[in-house]
Amino acid sequence: MNTPCILVVEDELSIQRGLQDQLQRDGYRVEVAGTVAEALAALQHRPDLVVLDRRLPDGDGLEVLRDLRARGDRTAVLVLSARGTTDDRVHGLEHGADDYLGKPFHLRELLARIRAVLQRRSEAHSPAATIAFGDVTLDVGARLLRRGSEIVELARMEFELLLYLARQPGRTVSRNELLDRVWGHDRFPSTRTIDYHVLALRKKVEADPASPRHLITVHRVGYRFDP
Repeated sequence: MNTPCILVVEDELSIQRGLQDQLQRDGYRVEVAGTVAEALAALQHRPDLVVLDRRLPDGDGLEVLRDLRARGDRTAVLVLSARGTTDDRVHGLEHGADDYLGKPFHLRELLARIRAVLQRRSEAHSPAATIAFGDVTLDVGARLLRRGSEIVELARMEFELLLYLARQPGRTVSRNELLDRVWGHDRFPSTRTIDYHVLALRKKVEADPASPRHLITVHRVGYRFDP
């Protein structure tokens, strides 16, 4: 199994070196960059995950993220930023970040989030590449949902939510677990976020969204996926 490579984009040397040392001790290969320009050059080495600071000497780190996604590159990106408001987190996630962590941060939490992002990416490319239910097929590797012969567009977090539930058929999953495992526990202030996404998903995968057969509400707890 290949050792994951992590690109740390951080201009504050104490943080950069601390992360490099810890990640290397944890068994990762590590590259570092301190500017947007250095990060864009380092991306040519195709890291498995980018830990990306937003405030860099030559611009906003989100420029790196935008460049990646504009090229169709789905390299995992975990954004670090002193800008930790809900609007800032949502802005980063809408630009294609896989996770967003505010500064100051606890090292153990960052390491846990790195492992979680890499695990989700690994699972998404596992041999179990399709999940079928009803007239719906979820193509995990291509990140596509087909309903009959039509492709149905899913927002990124709709896909992640459906995939998480579908991989645990018959199990009731709490809203808090979904916020923690799909979004990251501090991304949004309310579990109502889950409800909005489930409503949107039902319109895309259920024959009758008002009487769902696959995305089932478990009163006062969360949701259950029934194939």
